[in-house]
Amino acid sequence: MRYLDTLFLSVRNLWRRKLRTSLTIVGVMIGTCAIVVMISLGLAMNKNFLEQLNQMGNIMQIQVYNWNSGGKTPDGKDIEPLTDAKIAEFAKMEGVEGATPILDLGMKMMVGKYVGWISVLGIDPNMFDMLDIPVSVGRGLTSEDTDHMVVGENVKYNLYNPKSSRWDPAPADLNLMEEKVTISWDMTYGDKPYPGQPTPKKKVKPVTVEVVGMVSQSGGQYDYSVIMPLETVKKYKKEQDKLNNGGGGGGIIIGRAGSSKSSGENQGYYQAIIKVKDIDSVMDVMEKVKNMGYEAYSPIQFLEEMKKQSAGLRQILGGIGVTAFIIAAIGIANTMYMSIYERTREIGIIKVIGARLKDIRRIFLMEAGWIGIFGGVLGVGLSLLASMALNRFNINLGGQIMWMPQGQGMPSSYIPVWLMLAGAGFSFLASLLAGILPARRAMELSVMRALRQE
Repeated sequence: MRYLDTLFLSVRNLWRRKLRTSLTIVGVMIGTCAIVVMISLGLAMNKNFLEQLNQMGNIMQIQVYNWNSGGKTPDGKDIEPLTDAKIAEFAKMEGVEGATPILDLGMKMMVGKYVGWISVLGIDPNMFDMLDIPVSVGRGLTSEDTDHMVVGENVKYNLYNPKSSRWDPAPADLNLMEEKVTISWDMTYGDKPYPGQPTPKKKVKPVTVEVVGMVSQSGGQYDYSVIMPLETVKKYKKEQDKLNNGGGGGGIIIGRAGSSKSSGENQGYYQAIIKVKDIDSVMDVMEKVKNMGYEAYSPIQFLEEMKKQSAGLRQILGGIGVTAFIIAAIGIANTMYMSIYERTREIGIIKVIGARLKDIRRIFLMEAGWIGIFGGVLGVGLSLLASMALNRFNINLGGQIMWMPQGQGMPSSYIPVWLMLAGAGFSFLASLLAGILPARRAMELSVMRALRQE
């Protein structure tokens, strides 16, 4: 019997019993939908975990702090300063994409009649794109930049009018990219000194800078910071030290996390950032850094704990889906067995006219396969509708509603393309497995007994 003949014969046999076939397909559809939706809930949980962790800091980044300076490593060696050479060593580690020190400097900014304190973060401009800083307008830093800056969305809220008798903040629509911006390491810049405040003996000339980009709100440290090239900030830091050491009393706040102990080259930095190539390498790189005596932190540390807390729920959801599909597979097997008993005489005639045993098996496996295909495709479609409903009404089976920083709810269900294909494919394969025993039963029927069947 030709393959095409068995194909048409299997379709015709299913069509002859439309009601039974339809009910069986509905069972497979519900089982497929249950599996896909239950898996999608678990995927959404993991996806939301990653989203939440990324709001705490990029999950592929490791924050390194030299809080243990002067101490000993776990194996008894002296902890080295966090110098440029040491950070270059970090960048050469296996699995690391790059590394940069962070030099944090307090300065004053003036925009028109408004002035305010700002936190300037000096980083290696070659690392700007690697750090995934969300620039919404303009561009990031490049190696050619000097007195250029990328400004956080909330920096403008630090600006105020010092000549006003009351609090007069900068307007919310102030566009720093369109204004003339100057900065100074003299913390009295732009303000009237209060009584008794020391003033610099030498007047500090402010630096005119160009704002080349704006950072969108992300809930991270960049929202309220100004990012500039590392070498430029080092230069400002040296001028700041001269002003303070010269008795100028500029009011500079030093010694914060991220600031260098001196110029940033000899005594070392307090903070650095390591960008790792893939998520599987983050913990290994962190362990190596900690073995050197430094403190290391990454949001990924919370990921495993979150997964453990939700593991029980994911197992229950998966069990529900598998149970639903097992019931659907039993329905397929029942349909096929009933078909054999009803078509016993037909099977005998097919054997008499020359059909081989493998032809008989192919017919019944094809019938089971068609049920799996139609049930799988319809089940994936139903699961997409169910996922849309879950997300639309923000139904979260994890017991809590998770929110994005912008206030939009995180998805309750997430169905990627691979899950749709896997759901349909699993339905087809499971249906074939459910049809194996009925097909074997049809192959073993005695021809004489089948022909005598009324």
